[in-house]
This record gives sequence, C-alpha cells and structure tokens, in this order.
Amino acid sequence: MTIPRLAAALLALLALAVPSRADPAAVTACRGAPGTIRVTGSTLCFTGDIDAGSAARATALLPTPGLTTLVVASDGGEVTAAIRLARAIRARGLMLVVDDRCASSCANFLFPAARTKAVADRGLLVFHGGIAPGAFGGLFGGGEERELLALTRAFFREIGVDGAITYDPSYRRDPRSGVRDLAEEWTATPAALARFGMTGIVQMWWPSNEAVLREAARRGMRLGIVE
Repeated sequence: MTIPRLAAALLALLALAVPSRADPAAVTACRGAPGTIRVTGSTLCFTGDIDAGSAARATALLPTPGLTTLVVASDGGEVTAAIRLARAIRARGLMLVVDDRCASSCANFLFPAARTKAVADRGLLVFHGGIAPGAFGGLFGGGEERELLALTRAFFREIGVDGAITYDPSYRRDPRSGVRDLAEEWTATPAALARFGMTGIVQMWWPSNEAVLREAARRGMRLGIVE
C-alpha cells in the first residue's frame, strides 16, 4: 500500500472510531471530577480554565490509546494556550462535547477547531473576547497586539472559520425595559454557526432562542444571540 493510501486508511479508521453523538455516560463520568484533567475510558475530561499548564496536561493525554472524545466544561482562558490545545485536538480528530458551558477562549478556539463536536443538554456556547482587527490601539505595546491578531487570523484560516463570530457582538434586548444594547457575551444559533463556517456539529442543545436565554439567565448571564 502506498503512503497516501495508508494515510487515507488510517484517517478512515479514526473517523469510524469517533462517536456520532455525545455519549451521556461520558458526560456524567466527567461531571464526577470537576476542576480536573483526566482520562476515563475513551474520554478525556477537561474542566477548568485554559492556561499553559492545563493545555499541556491535556495535550499530553491526547495520544492515549482508544481515546475518542473530549468532554469540556470551561470558562476559557489564555488565547495562545487555547490555540495550541485547539490545534492538537483538531490533529487528533477527537469529538469535542460541551458540557455545561464552553465560554471565551473555549468557544472561540476549541469548539470551532474540533472536526466533530456536540453540545450536551443545557450546554451553553458563549463567545466573547476575540481578537478584533485594530482592537487594542497599542494598549499592550511591543507589538503584542499585532502578534495576537496574526496568530488568531492564521488559526481561523487553517480551520476555515470566520473569526468575526468571536469579536463581533450581537444585540440583546432587556426583557423588562425593551432597550437594545450590544451584548458583552453572546451565543449563536446552529444556522449562524454554519454560516460562520463551523462544520461537524452532530448534536446541539437548542430547543429555542428563548429557552437558551432562560438557561443563561438562570446562571446569571445576559446573552445576545447571533441568528
């Protein structure tokens, strides 16, 4: 067998091993160990913030034999660490399952990078804090803002996603006053995610816009929705 055919065969085997939907048992197992990064069966559990240390621990576990799924519950973290982990997840081909919430750098980078992904029941995908063109105006100095912008632009080109989903906020309407203002945090409908180039979503909890907003409000979040 030639090398290209062998590579194609290996990719096909990996694709067959990846689940077609989120496994409730895997999600439940990961909930039993909050704030940890560990392997349970064929699942890698990642709960907590994304930083250089947690990203390195997760990346080191990705080659575990038989691993098919990454269950994540995270409020986000460092941009560079998240992009390193996102690239590793994409290369490994694991299904990423959002349990509870995947916010900020988790939603901005990990979720779009995964080739196959799902959002479990009552899971929230929350975008904010993306690196917008010209956003910093020299705030960091030393060219750091340009480096971050170049890094994120290259990342989104690699995965074929429009990075504006991470920094272009939607409007939200105050349910009491009716006043519309720009949201500080937002989510997106399945149709909107597809429009921004996010493929491979095999399951997503989205009973209705109103139900998602109610779930977010129950957790103290005032989300906008990109439709």
